[in-house]
Amino acid sequence: MTAESHIHPLDQSSRLGDEVAQMLRRAIISGELDSGTHLIESVLSERFQVSRAPIREALRELESEGLVESRRRGVYVKGLTPQDVWELYDLRTMLEGAAVELAVSRFDENDIAALRGHLATMTAAASTGRRSDFAKADMGFHTELFERIGHRRLRRVWQSFVETYRVILEITDTDNPDLDAVVVAHQHILDAIERRDAKEARRRDEESLRAGQADFERRFAAGPAATAAPAEGGGPS
Repeated sequence: MTAESHIHPLDQSSRLGDEVAQMLRRAIISGELDSGTHLIESVLSERFQVSRAPIREALRELESEGLVESRRRGVYVKGLTPQDVWELYDLRTMLEGAAVELAVSRFDENDIAALRGHLATMTAAASTGRRSDFAKADMGFHTELFERIGHRRLRRVWQSFVETYRVILEITDTDNPDLDAVVVAHQHILDAIERRDAKEARRRDEESLRAGQADFERRFAAGPAATAAPAEGGGPS
């Protein structure tokens, strides 16, 4: 583990299982924890300074996301392969495509205002270089779609992978040299939703996701140093 590890002792007042899962998730996706690393409960318990219960809870969550796997002798890191990266972005494109089309037909002014709020935060964060805040608002914009479209099962599928997507987005936003372009891309999505143009909203969303995918794949191919997510991250949206 590196000197600037994503893994560190936790505040005991936090939701420990979720916090453990998020730190391990960042360490796995960023490459800090190599594929094949044996995740030993007692070692993790000491490192996080928590009991084994939240460790087990976190490992179950990560296994459901495909980031770790249980074997006869314990739990091991699976990490991400190029196929995994493609699948994650392909799935997200399908999910968000459905979400933006529903947003076009269902969103009222309050829903639009919620998206505008996230976009305004992104704009302000981009102008001041607050990349962690930018990533949080970026994720909030996309999550808002699923929270407000009135489709419980679609939202549930999104929630199954949202934390993985959050870490990937943190990575792509953290070192992006042109956050203003990301703001413009999201403005196009919002404009299309407001105009009730489902085809354009979906096209703009797919275009934005393809750009993010290309960036992440480039960093992923370059190795762990290029995909180092920030230790603090964007936090929950």
